[in-house]
Amino acid sequence: MSETQLSTDQAIKSAIQEIAVGPDRGRDISAALSQQVMRAILDGEADEVQAAVFLIAMRMKRESLAEFSGILTALQSVVEVQTVAVPELICLADPFDGFVRTQSMTPFIAPVLAACGVPSMQHGVESVGPKYGVTAHKVYRAAGMSVLATASSAAEQVQNHGWSYLDQSVYAPALHQLQSLRGRIVKRTALTTLERLLMPLRAERQTHLVLGYVHKAFPQVYASMAMECGYDSVVLIKGVEGGLAPALNKPMRRFIIDADRLHNVDEQKEIVDVSPILSDTDVAGPPMRDSSDPVVQCLETGLAVLRGESGHARESLCLAAGQILDSRDPTLSLSQAVEKVQVCLDNGSAKAHFDSLVHSCK
Repeated sequence: MSETQLSTDQAIKSAIQEIAVGPDRGRDISAALSQQVMRAILDGEADEVQAAVFLIAMRMKRESLAEFSGILTALQSVVEVQTVAVPELICLADPFDGFVRTQSMTPFIAPVLAACGVPSMQHGVESVGPKYGVTAHKVYRAAGMSVLATASSAAEQVQNHGWSYLDQSVYAPALHQLQSLRGRIVKRTALTTLERLLMPLRAERQTHLVLGYVHKAFPQVYASMAMECGYDSVVLIKGVEGGLAPALNKPMRRFIIDADRLHNVDEQKEIVDVSPILSDTDVAGPPMRDSSDPVVQCLETGLAVLRGESGHARESLCLAAGQILDSRDPTLSLSQAVEKVQVCLDNGSAKAHFDSLVHSCK
């Protein structure tokens, strides 16, 4: 019997029998079978034990590109993509499980880009394992912003304010409902890798993804899967805690990839000395202080940066937003892009863009 003729139950059993064989003995399955099983999991047609075994065995075996592709196709199929009436849009994808060691300034990248005339959106969740850290969802909610806007409302926010936030519980509820299962699995699975690549909003002409990574094996996976999702380009930045902010005390490592250069991802790696651009380079990023409420701590620090205050947090935000501007505008050097961000912080336009969206959707 061919894979296309397998029932849901047969497909799940067939997949598990192939991948969950034993140490170094698991066999890759096809993209079509991976997609069928993942869609069954999303539709609630798979037993939770079988779903967990499938996801864990995939990670233990190490997913192939074909398997990632099949799972991603299933995930994207439950997302209703909304078109934004802007020529280009940047999608910002921080780790969905958040930050625990640093005060991440990445929730403030989108309003900074808006102040620089670059529309963007950030998507994520309130909280997910394994870190259950500070997320953009939590920071925006602490600021008084409604974080459960519909996709159509988020599209209007981009048009009216230059940026928006869209929550997975809204744009992909079938995936979001697996959070309890994922928490019990404990370890990261293919869902952790792929959920940040989903495209809930797209521009009329070009849509670009900016994504943080940690492990050197993943740029090829992220680049290939981003193109399958329909992105026109992807910027992969080796960021602090896997986020969008490069370390301040190390050379910046990134990949800028479009469809024409997908076949030689490793050759697109850039290593940039950022020390001449920054004032404070003694730490990777602003450390998380002892606090009973790290979310409020991150919000207060971010607002202080938007008001023009100096320090590690400002440097982190300037470099994170500046390298995005530099990656999209060939007329800007990284130094010039960082200076452009600094101007937007000092003249109050970045804070004005943050406040305008927060106040409009309280």
